[in-house]
Amino acid sequence: VVRAAQTQILTSGKKDNPSVHAQDILQAWRDFECSHFAGALLCPKVPFRRALDQFSHDIHRVADMFQITEGIAMRRMSTVSNYRYWHYFDAYPPGKLKAVYRGNGIPLPWGNMRLVADPCQHWAVFRMLNTSDKTSAAQISVLNTNDGPRIYACISVIVNDLAGNKHVLCAGVDINPALEAQGKDANALAEQVQRDCRENGGSAKLNRQVKKELKSVAKIINIAWMEQGLEQEALLICRRSNQCPRIPSCGAQC
Repeated sequence: VVRAAQTQILTSGKKDNPSVHAQDILQAWRDFECSHFAGALLCPKVPFRRALDQFSHDIHRVADMFQITEGIAMRRMSTVSNYRYWHYFDAYPPGKLKAVYRGNGIPLPWGNMRLVADPCQHWAVFRMLNTSDKTSAAQISVLNTNDGPRIYACISVIVNDLAGNKHVLCAGVDINPALEAQGKDANALAEQVQRDCRENGGSAKLNRQVKKELKSVAKIINIAWMEQGLEQEALLICRRSNQCPRIPSCGAQC
């Protein structure tokens, strides 16, 4: 894993990519290592997993309990949780990726350590980067992948680093495996959410049956902020604004 990550970082720093510098890569790698080992040292696996179960993966309460930052809590959560299909982003304005974990294989809205020119602005992390009226938000999204549409739930939190700079932490899960584990047709449910969102301009309230199935899964995997996201409109997201599946497309606006 370490060798693969080193290769990924080195290949990201090619001379033809003016937005990435050697110092940026070194800093990102150092932050990755520090966060990983800080989580392992400060959050022992069994006690931390018990806290996640006790507080239903509540980021702030778990972080307060262990006296750690939300970033360490979210990174450690993706490692020790009984549910395996996690992703994690740490991004700075206007959209610079600082850290990423893709245990669920979610397609990235960024290039590898690159600031892309046309990211889909409906990803939760971008929505939070562009807002100042709230400090955290839960979101349900549906995204087309090579394996068909998939439903994701995430929680995004605005925090300040030690220099006082605002950045956004985002942790989320792929819901399809949990639906399949319960004998549900995950692809059909994802297609239903996708269809409802597309017919409603890109976002829509979940219909009663889909919401019931997702709420059941949220209780089984014990993630409270997933239930919070179910009360909001689900959103269509894509990897690039020029691939926008909305009707009409929002590519030009992005």
